[in-house]
Amino acid sequence: MLIRVPLALRLEPTILAYHSHGSTQVMSASARIRVLRVYHSGRDRQQRARERALVDAGVDVTLVVPSHWPEAGAERCLSPEAFCVVELPVARTGNVNRHLYIDDAAVRRLIEQTEPDVLDIHEEPFSRVGQQWLRAAGGELPVVMYAAQNVDKRYPMPFSRYERVARQRVAAFYPCSRQAASVLRGKGFAGAVEVLDLGYDDTVFRPGTQSLDGNEVVLALVGRLVPEKGVADAVRVLAGVHAVRPARLLLRGGGPEEVRARELAASLGVADRIDIGTWQAASELASTYRTAHVVLVPSYPTETWAEQFGRVIVEAQACGAVVAGYASGAIPEVAGEAGAIVPIGDVGQLGRCVADLLSDVDEFASRREAGCQQAATRTWHAVAARQASLYAAAQTADRRCRALARSPSQRRTAARAEFGPTASTTSGERPFALPILRRGGLFAHVLATVGDAAAEIASHLAR
Repeated sequence: MLIRVPLALRLEPTILAYHSHGSTQVMSASARIRVLRVYHSGRDRQQRARERALVDAGVDVTLVVPSHWPEAGAERCLSPEAFCVVELPVARTGNVNRHLYIDDAAVRRLIEQTEPDVLDIHEEPFSRVGQQWLRAAGGELPVVMYAAQNVDKRYPMPFSRYERVARQRVAAFYPCSRQAASVLRGKGFAGAVEVLDLGYDDTVFRPGTQSLDGNEVVLALVGRLVPEKGVADAVRVLAGVHAVRPARLLLRGGGPEEVRARELAASLGVADRIDIGTWQAASELASTYRTAHVVLVPSYPTETWAEQFGRVIVEAQACGAVVAGYASGAIPEVAGEAGAIVPIGDVGQLGRCVADLLSDVDEFASRREAGCQQAATRTWHAVAARQASLYAAAQTADRRCRALARSPSQRRTAARAEFGPTASTTSGERPFALPILRRGGLFAHVLATVGDAAAEIASHLAR
């Protein structure tokens, strides 16, 4: 059953003004691009900031969201928006890559009713739901697709087939990192790739007045309190900094590492220097960032994951905090020159780096200013202006805008030259996605070697 919930009447002014890269542009109502966007996290009002910015950029947006999604921040009853939101029931709710909209016919009818110029699938190319919407779109409707997967994984069937179909059908991808872009190109996507950062609301996240003039410095770690986020390392950094000058650590989020963090802090003599709080709304989170001098991102890769973007980095820099952490996943890319980044797991070096930074007024001010300037290019309105341009280009784009080598190894070499290397997990650069194989070992190694050799031979035979 199609459940259509127009939370607010569609805005139809004759002239729309919007800002792009600091200049005001004008788009007539007749020139507006109609976009149907599909996004599983769209029940969270904060996650709909992209759509609001797209509307301001002159895009006529209809957003499709699950009628229920068990996620922190997801609204039970959606708050009003200046664009149409459609709620449809899904199976396997909460499973990002395996959920499906229950009624295929409702999906097709929605495309027919909205008559979009572009279908925007904000789901991974290997996901079941992405495949579902691609089938419903047919062969003519221009499609753009999101990607965050920055590890070049070896997927089993049917996910490898979903991924291959997406690469052949989609006009353009907008990955959130260069690492994810490198995965796409290395696996054979020949179309347009536009790396679009995850943005932030600059009316909420704005610079504080951090300086080193006070007696105490404040560190912060925001996110899931789980081992791979380096919570214990953050406590150790606190202890190192506190030995030099008075310091506090704010832990904001939730998870099993809270108990370990308290115990570790007590053993290091800084039990009274940590402040653990729960998840915060955006305005409260912004206040935390503005309080902090340094926000820590000491993430570790796992068997299945490496940091894919790090929204915390962008928000923290927008609020005037300096970001320090490990060179894990996309962290170095997102933190940029403003970040203080050290090798993964070198907590001693991280502690010394942060302590030195907080003892050098000029270095702190320089990195802080660089972070603020970098963040200014990543507001949702800046992202939306580029995304609107991508929509326009997708309508006329050649799905194979460049010639790629047939050889998989040559494609990956070229992708690294274009976008840089992909991320690695503890299982390596190209791990298997299947649990039984992802830990490696002799059998997995032989299987990977044989598979790669077969792919190379097939590429030569296809010439």
